Amino acid sequence: MATFNQLPVDVARWAVLRTSARWEKKVAASLQAAEVPVFLPTMTRVVQYASKRQMSDIPIFAGYVFCSETAFMDNPRVPAACRKQIAQVLRPGDDIMLRDELRRIAEVTSKHELIQECVYGSPGDVVRIVAGPLTGLQGTVMALKPKKRLLVLEIRFLSARMEVEVEEHQVQKE
Repeated sequence: MATFNQLPVDVARWAVLRTSARWEKKVAASLQAAEVPVFLPTMTRVVQYASKRQMSDIPIFAGYVFCSETAFMDNPRVPAACRKQIAQVLRPGDDIMLRDELRRIAEVTSKHELIQECVYGSPGDVVRIVAGPLTGLQGTVMALKPKKRLLVLEIRFLSARMEVEVEEHQVQKE
């Protein structure tokens, strides 16, 4: 799939399109095919299911696509199916401010890879350890360490309460 992280520099006036849920990339692709300059800043989301790690590009601004207002409005090349997925066309009150903000967002996304990593569980969740030396024990998530992909669990073992760090693939929600 094409990338829409590059900010077109020749756009004088931007419009913000509010799209149907999870249609941002499809709308952006249709607009680009109709020769409408488009900007859809994305980040990488990393999710782990059991032992598999899945990465996908998702929009930073869910439900929104930025495009050239003049190239979009009354453009017969924009397919009707694409227009159906656009709930609203928003026009900024201050074009210069929006252009500057989009430029700064494009600068950040071009120089840095934005990553959103989801660590399994949240504090207070009750989990069962399914792998490792503590297999079978039940614990409560006390804290998350997303960079190390660890959970800090409070477990009760031999009438004692202790905190242990466990890799997220070693636990399962109760």
